[in-house]
Amino acid sequence: MVVGAANDNMVKTAFVVAVSVLNWELLGITPIMLANLAALCFIAPFIFLAGYAAYFAQTIRPRFWLTLLKLFEIVLALIAAVAISTETVWLLLFSLCGFGIQSALVGPLKYALIPRLVDQQDLLPANAWMESGTFVAILIGTLIGADWIIEAPINLTLLLLVLACAGLFSIGLIPKLPANTKTPKIRFTELVHKQRLDTASMSAMWCISGFWAVGSVWLTHLPLLAVDVWLVSSRSVGTLLGQFVMGITAGALLGVFCKRIARDARVLIGASVLVIGSLLIQTTDYQNGQIGMFIAALGGGFLALPLYTMLQDDSLRVAERIAVNNVANALLIMLAAGASMLALSILKLTLPIWLLILAIGQLFLCLYHRGNLRIR
Repeated sequence: MVVGAANDNMVKTAFVVAVSVLNWELLGITPIMLANLAALCFIAPFIFLAGYAAYFAQTIRPRFWLTLLKLFEIVLALIAAVAISTETVWLLLFSLCGFGIQSALVGPLKYALIPRLVDQQDLLPANAWMESGTFVAILIGTLIGADWIIEAPINLTLLLLVLACAGLFSIGLIPKLPANTKTPKIRFTELVHKQRLDTASMSAMWCISGFWAVGSVWLTHLPLLAVDVWLVSSRSVGTLLGQFVMGITAGALLGVFCKRIARDARVLIGASVLVIGSLLIQTTDYQNGQIGMFIAALGGGFLALPLYTMLQDDSLRVAERIAVNNVANALLIMLAAGASMLALSILKLTLPIWLLILAIGQLFLCLYHRGNLRIR
């Protein structure tokens, strides 16, 4: 499952770099529009498939369901390999949509497995390792996708296939667990209504979704921030993307050591650090901007960890909660992508100012939900 995150991000980053740095074209659409279109295409399946993802995560044996999804990933890696080899933008975008479908179906199962495999008191470190492992995979995928699409596209295609196959073989390490055959199949609207009654976890979901929305704008636009604002070489894009992901990972691990601090306080501290980092990037100086970027990412990782742990206090409802959370994530990410196109292309805001506005918005979102985060 972590390997899948690496492949997702190799394809996403390769697409963004291809259209923004290598000037691959599609119907004359601008790079900013193409980058945000890619984000929308990747995230849309999280909305439309959420109900199915929750149901299948509960009612199909985990190892069997993961095997099917990993076989699908191999097919997607083959399509991406052809697209990269032939520099076909629409085909690479098609592959990216497929990776979005696969990720939407894997998400609820990934987090539902954790409380089935560890004790309740071990949920926080288990989530930290899951979050850190996922972001390390994102780091690897981001670095390789950004560098190899420029320097070694053939090697990139081969690695996509190797990792997809490795993910399939790694399923054998997961214990055999039964499916929950008694899980009723309910419509997603009913699932959302049921979840809305749990105000604590619902507030956690919205704060998580804000984090993913802000993070998606950072990852989508960081190549443009580096090349157009900080005026660095395109070869530095991969390094910056890697440092951003490492900042999120460091924030998650730091959260384990600060677990004695009240949960709502940790969330607000993380959101405040995100704002501080976004203030520091209001410069054309590369080194200061780099420091601000890392601090912003650190704050994001720190605030996300306690929120995910909140969603796992009831092992029988984790898959449902993650499915609803994925929809909330998708909605805010799509809203952020659409707003980014409006703010940057039509209103002509600078990218650093827009990132600061989003960070302040995340802080106010966490402040609004602070009372509910104290409930459990």
